[in-house]
Amino acid sequence: EQPTEADVKKIRFNFDGEDTSDMRFRHITEMTILTVQLIVEFSKQLPGFSTLLREDQITLLKACSSEVMMLRAARRYDAKTDSIVFGNNFPYTQTSYELAGLGESAGILFRFCRNLCKMKVDNAEYALLAAIAIFSERPNLKELQKVEKLQEIYLEALKAYVENRRLPRSTMVFAKLLNILTELRTLGNIISELCFSLTLKNKRLP
Repeated sequence: EQPTEADVKKIRFNFDGEDTSDMRFRHITEMTILTVQLIVEFSKQLPGFSTLLREDQITLLKACSSEVMMLRAARRYDAKTDSIVFGNNFPYTQTSYELAGLGESAGILFRFCRNLCKMKVDNAEYALLAAIAIFSERPNLKELQKVEKLQEIYLEALKAYVENRRLPRSTMVFAKLLNILTELRTLGNIISELCFSLTLKNKRLP
């Protein structure tokens, strides 16, 4: 659920010879790596994931990591401080992300987080959204129909949960949550492209 204390202690907060932008970028990157590890563990525990071909498991994990990371960021968003609180309780504002080199993508991320906060998405809904994102159609899947059937199970679970929790507006809320999944796909692509471009600009990755 959260990085262990030992993992967090491995992250350096002072980087000799690096400017503030590089320092912030490296900090965000190292926390991101820890988050990806948690996403892998979460995926492995999802009913149905272990039944997939290993090649498909790898394909899904590579494709969904940015999207699930955005969901985790939204879940860690604190409305009072308008910041995303890292696993070590270190808050990062939109300005912090911009200074780290994320530019306009920081604004996109924070709008996404604020939107989910306003919708009052709870932990169960976040978990189901993450599962649906993980079991999504991706290029080069060998057993696409199997993945789609698994996704359908989680979609039905989300629908049933929303109908139970969100009355009398359950239909509208469920539609909004489905829109979030579409937005996630776009946002995940943007973040992935940004990370690639930052790497090309010689930002040092751990």
